[in-house]
Amino acid sequence: MKKLTSLKSIIVLFAICLFIAVAMAAVNMVTAPKIAEAQEKAEQEALAAVLPENGGFEKVSFDALPESVSAVYRDKDGEGYVAMLSVKGYDSSKPMSVAVGFTGEGKITGLTVISASGETSGIGTKVTLPEFTGQFAGKDQSLSGVDAISGATISSSAVIDAVSDAFEAVNMAKEAQ
Repeated sequence: MKKLTSLKSIIVLFAICLFIAVAMAAVNMVTAPKIAEAQEKAEQEALAAVLPENGGFEKVSFDALPESVSAVYRDKDGEGYVAMLSVKGYDSSKPMSVAVGFTGEGKITGLTVISASGETSGIGTKVTLPEFTGQFAGKDQSLSGVDAISGATISSSAVIDAVSDAFEAVNMAKEAQ
């Protein structure tokens, strides 16, 4: 009798788990395209924000990119480049997403942090503020005058290091032309 009760409990638990797994898969099937569309829209907005004078973008193909650079886009009008960065800050399991625009001469036109959800609220998320992102505009590869944020040195230093990688990737893109 006890064996029958145990078997019945196992079957009921299995049925519940199966139902939940199917329900989660169904929700994922419905929401995944919407999430991908929202991410694509945010990326396109970031491209336009960091290189406002553009004629559209085309992705540059590479064999190898620096670790923090996820993609490089070339302005179709030849006015500049945009590097998309995946930056490991304080919580390396949730990298920050950053876009950096460059002129054809290699000066930064702008920097925007698309996502910093893994950073400590009110501290690490200061990398999203204009006081930090605004200091990159007009800088060259030396990044002289760009300062880390006091109290958020891990996050801000990670962004600064990633911008150095972005310069390297953009130089690779120029050579590939």
